[in-house]
Amino acid sequence: MAIHKILFPTKFRELSFDALSALLELKEAGLEEVVLLHVIEREQVGFVPYGGYLKEEEERLRDIARLKFEEWQQFLERKGIKSKFHILVGNPVPKILAVAEEDNVDLIVAGRKKRQALERYIGSSMLDLLQRSKKPVLVFKYMCYDIEKGREFCVVNQQLCEHLLLATDFSESSERAFRFLENFKGPAKKITLLHVVSEDLGKPALEKEASEAKAKLSEFSQKLQQKGFTSQYYVHIGKPVQEILKISQEYGTNMVLMGTTGKGRWRALWLGSVSQRVAEFSHLPVLLVP
Repeated sequence: MAIHKILFPTKFRELSFDALSALLELKEAGLEEVVLLHVIEREQVGFVPYGGYLKEEEERLRDIARLKFEEWQQFLERKGIKSKFHILVGNPVPKILAVAEEDNVDLIVAGRKKRQALERYIGSSMLDLLQRSKKPVLVFKYMCYDIEKGREFCVVNQQLCEHLLLATDFSESSERAFRFLENFKGPAKKITLLHVVSEDLGKPALEKEASEAKAKLSEFSQKLQQKGFTSQYYVHIGKPVQEILKISQEYGTNMVLMGTTGKGRWRALWLGSVSQRVAEFSHLPVLLVP
């Protein structure tokens, strides 16, 4: 599946436009169209105590969103990218999923800003989206640094696709994530493959899994090299989440790719234990393939 069309939901927060600009790197991966989406949450226009509805407020919010989207469309047109936009009222996650299906997008991009060292990137709405989406989701990251008392400096991740890390457990969704890598042949210069063997295994089982993983990763790496990628692979022993986060930083990768289901586990459980936690705590963008 190529990345021809992406869905970019936005609340017009700080750096949203910067994130959209950074995503244009995907043009080398075949990006042709961006679907822009703004969801006005019902609480913003519902007058709950009296059961009324603030129609004028809805129109005001629609006008603001329309003006911003028209400006963004002009920018995308100058970059040779087609675009369209939707302004809807309701619950954001169901609306995002519905538009993704109706417009048949190839990728959903959901951004989140991190302000504090221990703050997570994944909130309840993001987790709901990850658990329910049938489309790949790119969790884009905004980093904020305190530079002086009372001030902060925020940036978006750049060079999105130059060095990709695929963390795999060899499940079906990990196999799909591996195939999804082919979409990045243009912008990706290097791909690192990683499998983490749980340190909780006994020595015989640990050695057996490590040996089998090396053989599989070697085969994957050869396939990537045949397609023109520069590839390397590693098998590490430890706790999967911690090892993935550590390797993604130490090896200078720009984005982490993972499947969203694991062997022998139902989807939400695996999301809660591995891929969700990587998406929560990684400073890098994380692309999850269902």
